[in-house]
Order: sequence, then structure tokens, then C-alpha cells
Amino acid sequence: MEQRAILVVEDTAAIAEIIETVLNDIPNYQATAVVNGADALAFVAEVQVDLVLLDVNLPGLDGFAIFDILRQSGPTATVPILFMTAGVHEAEFARRGVRGCIKKPFDLDDLLVRVASALAGGGGALGNGRIDLPGA
Repeated sequence: MEQRAILVVEDTAAIAEIIETVLNDIPNYQATAVVNGADALAFVAEVQVDLVLLDVNLPGLDGFAIFDILRQSGPTATVPILFMTAGVHEAEFARRGVRGCIKKPFDLDDLLVRVASALAGGGGALGNGRIDLPGA
């Protein structure tokens, strides 16, 4: 199985570190965490990512600005993006075609299901937004 590169963009360092650690414990996942939009854009300029976990409220460029930039770039135009937020942003999500997000605080098991679904082509800013749970 091929290595899947996952970028975690989260400005709360403790949350970013937990997500990065949990994802890196999964075989074939290689997660990298950054704490702001500038670092996220620099990272995707150097590394082909398979998934972006993107906080909405970030210093400097917010998650929506990063999303818009990533969607305009050839290599990242179709990369699944899962927003993470404690806020209510339905209008912004709808305007951008985002069909779901990970609500904070979140359960790590739910996060892993959402990541696996997004990497398989469902949920996030691409796909059908449905999460297929094993055994459901």
C-alpha cells in the first residue's frame, strides 16, 4: 500500500500534535502538522498531499482563504479537504461546495473514520459527503 500524505493545519499546537501523532500511528499515513496558512501553502508547494485537515480560524490567512487558494492551484485543486471547526459556517461551506466538516471538540475515532472516508473518495469538500461506517 502506498504512503498517504496528510497535512494538518491547526493553530492550537496541542491539538495539531495529537492529530499528527494519531494519524502517524496508522500504517501508510504520513501526517505533518503546521500552525498557520503560510506554512500550509509552503508545504503543499513542496509535497504532493492526499488530504488536508484544515482549521477555519487561523492566524493570518484563515481556513477559507487557504481553501480558495488550494482550489485554484493545479496540484491541489482536487485534493480532499476536511474542515475542522467549533464554529457555525454553513453559509461559507455551502458557497464553496463543502459538504461537511469535523466539529470540535471531536472524537479521535470519528476523526479517523472521516480521514479514511476522505482518502477513499467520500466526504469533505469532494465526494458525496457520506461517511460509510464499517458494519453499519
